Amino acid sequence: MKKILLLSVVLLILVGCVIREQYSFNEDGSGDYEMAFDLTEFMSMQEEIDTTASQKRVDTVINFASMLDDKKDSISKLAPEERQRLEVLRPLQVTMKINDSTKQMFMKLNYEFNDLADLNKFAEAVDQANIKELKDMSSPGEADSTAQNKPDIFSMAESFDTYFGPDKFTRTITEEARLRAIQQKDTTMAADDPFADMIRFKQVFRFPYRVKAVSNDRAKILSDFKGIELEANMYDLNSNPDFFNIEVIFE
Repeated sequence: MKKILLLSVVLLILVGCVIREQYSFNEDGSGDYEMAFDLTEFMSMQEEIDTTASQKRVDTVINFASMLDDKKDSISKLAPEERQRLEVLRPLQVTMKINDSTKQMFMKLNYEFNDLADLNKFAEAVDQANIKELKDMSSPGEADSTAQNKPDIFSMAESFDTYFGPDKFTRTITEEARLRAIQQKDTTMAADDPFADMIRFKQVFRFPYRVKAVSNDRAKILSDFKGIELEANMYDLNSNPDFFNIEVIFE
């Protein structure tokens, strides 16, 4: 079983995966955060890995706001701490399309925020949701990880200091996250490493204002001039923890 699990992780890397984050801001600082994964290529390899696995099919949208409202009577009887823990889930919506027969696996998470401080609750909300597919995807090979160990990919919003206003947008990695990245750096990874380009991280920022200037020369300005896009592979992030740092000046 351990060999099958290890092979699954290796194939996940080999066939490639794009983790896409999108931040859409409104003028008042509120907005929507989206994280999406498409592991269809990985699913196409699953039959070769374990032909005895049962066929699975999921096509659903989980709206936690509606769920909490439907169960408000029973939730009102819970202790205040438990009610507060559940309320963290309210802005979260999860879309899952998994079909073993057609080899499809797509997941998207949306989290509406009132301000930038709300974004730090995203990882907590994912953790509280306790969705097995998300835990398996975020920590492959670590089935024994405890609930308090939040997956790194869901905690990325917490790793940056972010400012958004009518004049500019800035995003800088925190000193704590930067030091952690340096300590965990893989000194054996090279730019031509065959594994380096198999997992890519894409970040898209959409604004209500037109972009005038961008400090990061790796950023692409969107065609409507109201957003930017950055993409990095594993080598980029391993060698440069400041890769996603950026300042955007608006017109």
